[in-house]
Amino acid sequence: MKTILISGGAGYLGTELSKKLLNRYKIIIYDKFYFPWILKNKKKIKNNQNLKIIKKSISAVKLEDFKNVDIVCDLNGISNDPSSELNPKHTWKLNYAHRINFAKVARKAKVKRYIFNSTCSIYGFSKKKVYENGKKNPISTYAKANLKAENYINKLKNKFFKVNSLRNSTLYGFSNSMRLDLVINIFVLNIMKKKNIEIDGDGNQFRPFISVSDVCNIYEKLISNDKLPSFICNIGSFNSKIRNIAFKICDILKVNKKIITFKKNSKDKRNYIVGSKCFEKYFGKSFKFSNFKEEILNLKKNLKKNKIDFNKNTVRMKFYKDILK
Repeated sequence: MKTILISGGAGYLGTELSKKLLNRYKIIIYDKFYFPWILKNKKKIKNNQNLKIIKKSISAVKLEDFKNVDIVCDLNGISNDPSSELNPKHTWKLNYAHRINFAKVARKAKVKRYIFNSTCSIYGFSKKKVYENGKKNPISTYAKANLKAENYINKLKNKFFKVNSLRNSTLYGFSNSMRLDLVINIFVLNIMKKKNIEIDGDGNQFRPFISVSDVCNIYEKLISNDKLPSFICNIGSFNSKIRNIAFKICDILKVNKKIITFKKNSKDKRNYIVGSKCFEKYFGKSFKFSNFKEEILNLKKNLKKNKIDFNKNTVRMKFYKDILK
């Protein structure tokens, strides 16, 4: 049985990825547990006997942390564009310096595969559809630090240390470590709580999207295939204008589109349509992405069931404002 270390494994994506991979592998969650759902609920999680916890910062990483580890999933760092600007110096330290050091120690420890959780935010603004080898135009500190870390870590690869950089689109969907600073998640809860959706600018900006469940399935497919080489791949299920996403969610939840308003004086500068020239090659033509309507209905159901609301645990900006003072 392989041992998978997931750094940042208690976060929005990490929590769901950890639970899924526990079905087949030994899992080590390496995290400071700012968001402790998985720590508090360990005994309730299926196959929890295969779960080990390392509670510390990646800045304190040691060689022995990777003992018997086959694969690392690096989900580290400040998690979005606005939060990265609260303290850019700290963002550079965590999202770049500490991440590359973490990878170097993993390589020294003879980890076989290193999966770097990157972001499509590195494309920033583009009038043309962007692919893996296309022009990068990072706007935020978050995007710039992630791109530099990705470039550095990719250079560490060799035949014994495979590196896979997965550039995630904007995530959405339910997680037990929920984030409500992601556009689709925000729209759904605002409809439920406030009966309105407010969009920055005119909503004509494009963004690629992918559900948390899809990303977990992609990680599992990569981890299960030892023959896959090192590669960089954009990960997304669809592209959409922000306004069109809002219209679609209104249709699914059966609410009037008149609840949508636009903040014309607060324009989002990011605008990019993402494609991939290698996804089918590595993950297969038959890979099935989740149904958007089903994901939205499941998100609404679980937000209600778990009584989740906007607070410093679900909105990363609010959380980081406290710890980055």
